[in-house]
Amino acid sequence: MAISLGKAETMVYDSNDIAKVAEKALRSSQMGSVGLYVVADTGAFKDGVILNMPLAFVSAYETLGASIDPVLAELRRTGVPVSTRTVLGDRWTQCQLYQRVSGRFGLAGFAALPLYRSDTLFGILYLGALDQTQVTRLEKWNLSDLTVFAMRAGTELLSLPGLHPALTPRQDAVARLAAEGMTNRQIAEELATGEAAVRKHMKALHQIFGVTTRTAMARRYLVGGHGSPFGDFSPGRHG
Repeated sequence: MAISLGKAETMVYDSNDIAKVAEKALRSSQMGSVGLYVVADTGAFKDGVILNMPLAFVSAYETLGASIDPVLAELRRTGVPVSTRTVLGDRWTQCQLYQRVSGRFGLAGFAALPLYRSDTLFGILYLGALDQTQVTRLEKWNLSDLTVFAMRAGTELLSLPGLHPALTPRQDAVARLAAEGMTNRQIAEELATGEAAVRKHMKALHQIFGVTTRTAMARRYLVGGHGSPFGDFSPGRHG
């Protein structure tokens, strides 16, 4: 079964929000580590985080590991939950991913669990095993028990507001609060910054959206990033 990477809009999330969802999955699953990635329309990782592993592992996996990961490849091919045990079995320690990345950092195995929006893959939850007890949970007869954590993570991600794809995280925060009716002073207090910084962001937002009023900016922000598909938005196209 080939999964759909689709042409559905790719949500853009704040990295702090992704980390919070991942932390919940780590605590509730009681696995050794967790990775949570949002997948772009092409199938490539767009945004994500790995928790409870060294930064050197995160860098190694993102720059090399993902491209030689047979478990990830199987998930992309089949669209179903997989693990090092179900895909490789005892051959896990012989594969390139283990020898060049995972084995160097004590990762004894992992599950890769798909996150779906309708029938389109939009994210992947990794649950890592750091000891043999956790490795046992990666067996085929136990893997279904881990899918509940993917369902929760997917639901939590989809409930997040998401960032407007044309804005920086701080610009998005200013635009969102302005759209909620806050004054510059209230926005500054909410974001723990100064009014001058808020005014600077507002000026940039007017230019990005091609408008001259606060009300028009808020309308374009809501339609472009949080209502209709992102494709409806084109900076500077509207007067």
